[in-house]
Amino acid sequence: MTKEHETIKTAYGLVDNDALKKLQQEFDTSALLTIVDELDKVIDLLRSEDGLRDEILRLHGMAHTVLNGAGLSVPTGEDSLPEMVFDTISCVQRVVGIMRGWQRSIEPLEALGPKE
Repeated sequence: MTKEHETIKTAYGLVDNDALKKLQQEFDTSALLTIVDELDKVIDLLRSEDGLRDEILRLHGMAHTVLNGAGLSVPTGEDSLPEMVFDTISCVQRVVGIMRGWQRSIEPLEALGPKE
């Protein structure tokens, strides 16, 4: 017979007591503050001039011209459409990688959920 998981009441709801004890020993809550700092940097990467937002707008303009026959809205002679696609995907992958790291940092807290 297995021992039933105990829950404990906290200011923020019921949590699994065993997980709480383990996380109190192992989890560094300052990692969450690091994520906040990194989030600010990612937001800058996304919104800054020549950031991901601007890249996607340029990619749209280029694709719209090539695929739909629209007029030129992005200067020619700089990046080719395939280069722009590669650069945009690389930037998206970098952001996704950062966010996956955040997810791995936060996931241990899921163990706090009461077991039924």
